[in-house]
Amino acid sequence: MSIVRMMKRGPARRLARAVSSRSRRQKVALLRANIPAGASVLLVGASPNEGIGTESAVERGLLAHADVTCLVYESVEGQLWGRPTVRGDARHLPFPDDSFDFVVSNAVIEHVGGPDGARAMIAESERVARLGYLHTTPNRWFPIEPHLMIPLLHWLPEPARQRAFSAVGFDGYTREHYWLFSTRTLRRLGTRASRCTGGWPAMTILAHSEPLADSRGTVKAGRG
Repeated sequence: MSIVRMMKRGPARRLARAVSSRSRRQKVALLRANIPAGASVLLVGASPNEGIGTESAVERGLLAHADVTCLVYESVEGQLWGRPTVRGDARHLPFPDDSFDFVVSNAVIEHVGGPDGARAMIAESERVARLGYLHTTPNRWFPIEPHLMIPLLHWLPEPARQRAFSAVGFDGYTREHYWLFSTRTLRRLGTRASRCTGGWPAMTILAHSEPLADSRGTVKAGRG
């Protein structure tokens, strides 16, 4: 059995899942603190797939709080989680200016084509949102790879990283389709960026347009 496969099943995997579960709860609390109840929200990258053991917890937490429209990448018949769906691309949103109060995504911006795609996604979010955008994304400097929950996998040189992903069935995870950011590299795109979850380094960071309130409603600086 390869080292990657062994790590995928070992104690590090169980620890990573526990940390990830806590991170999801923190993300829900932070989004709710910064989005008024009942606000109109475009949820970018919504999917009927429940991710890798996440049970769509962040998305469901937002659905219970706001008036959500789901932007999906693949066809979905009817509604998703009982909410209207529109097929589209985060980099070219199919809506007029100021169509929603907020544009939100959970772990999408790292999959839209690297810095250029992320910059386009941010620009479209600014155009479509009346009050602001919030995009969560895994922190490059968190030592556990966020999709497979394997320590240090995402820090390998590109060829080795691709081989490791392929070994566990994740072909196609090239830098074009999987580009992890830090708060510093997000800010280079012209957005505010903060830690989304506690601890250092944070597991999740946030690109956001407005000053950020924490889960208690206290406004804090855009730092991370």
